[in-house]
Amino acid sequence: MVNTLLLEQAIAESGKKKTYLADKCGISRHSLANKINNRTEFTWPQVRVLCAELGIKQFDSVDAIFFNQGVPKNGNN
Repeated sequence: MVNTLLLEQAIAESGKKKTYLADKCGISRHSLANKINNRTEFTWPQVRVLCAELGIKQFDSVDAIFFNQGVPKNGNN
């Protein structure tokens, strides 16, 4: 599951718009929002694109954001 809070923070820190990131992933902004909020899952190619665009390079960061099993489904505690 995606850690929504960490991903949103990474997007904000990058200064990139979600529309731009969605386009880079080959999906709509709505689809990106669904994936960020754990309504649907990211594909591995989409994770790779987001990591490249957001400057996420360390495995621990990738794992914490995209593969965090301890995060509630909607990202809220």
